[in-house]
Amino acid sequence: MVSAAAAAGFDCTGIWVEPADWNSDTTREVCLRRDDAGIAVLDVEVIWIHAGQPTDDLKRIIDIGGEIAAGFGLVVSSDEDDEGTKRVFAELCDHAQGAGLTLVLEFLPITAVRSLAQAVDIVTDVGRPNGRVLIDTLHLARTGGTIAAVKALDPALFPYLQIADAPLAAPGTDYDSLLYEAVDGRLLPGEGELPIRELLQALPEERALSPEIRSKALRDRYPDIVDRARVIADATRHFLTALS
Repeated sequence: MVSAAAAAGFDCTGIWVEPADWNSDTTREVCLRRDDAGIAVLDVEVIWIHAGQPTDDLKRIIDIGGEIAAGFGLVVSSDEDDEGTKRVFAELCDHAQGAGLTLVLEFLPITAVRSLAQAVDIVTDVGRPNGRVLIDTLHLARTGGTIAAVKALDPALFPYLQIADAPLAAPGTDYDSLLYEAVDGRLLPGEGELPIRELLQALPEERALSPEIRSKALRDRYPDIVDRARVIADATRHFLTALS
């Protein structure tokens, strides 16, 4: 990921961390490639809260994020009890203070935190200085979120954004349809109908943008990860240039 992001000309990269597969050699290699390329690590994921489960692996992902100088840790929750999510999110935010990470809670229709309002309520109630909310343009659309709702909130809640395009209409409202679209059916910015332009205009402060383009079509057409990263980078830059 680090090498592909650098080759495509990205300023940052995200890193997916599997604690069972990560060791000191992994950390060393990531840091070497990061420094050689001169890019930053934007975030580590996925810090996935499950009801009643220990948080050791979640904290380890946070610690790894600190070791590779990530800015953020991406959190999702499958705990249907918001109070349970709040307790664990608070615990993780406190742990992340020592690692120098800000934790962002992402809402999406296939987890327990299913709306912008719910994510904001959880993060606000927890009240940690390093707790924020992550907006993904696809999930905002599929959970019924609106640009007006985003504009009514403090923009400091959203330190960076994930952007992807899609048709305005969802492929379906069932779990399988939404999951497939999220992991295989995303479009490049400008290829669909989502109000990405309007969202960026609603949050005028400069912030990082993370193209979250999970796409089977792109994987099939560009099996080489560097080629695929370049296509995503070029399309995103073209889209952003057209906005200015």
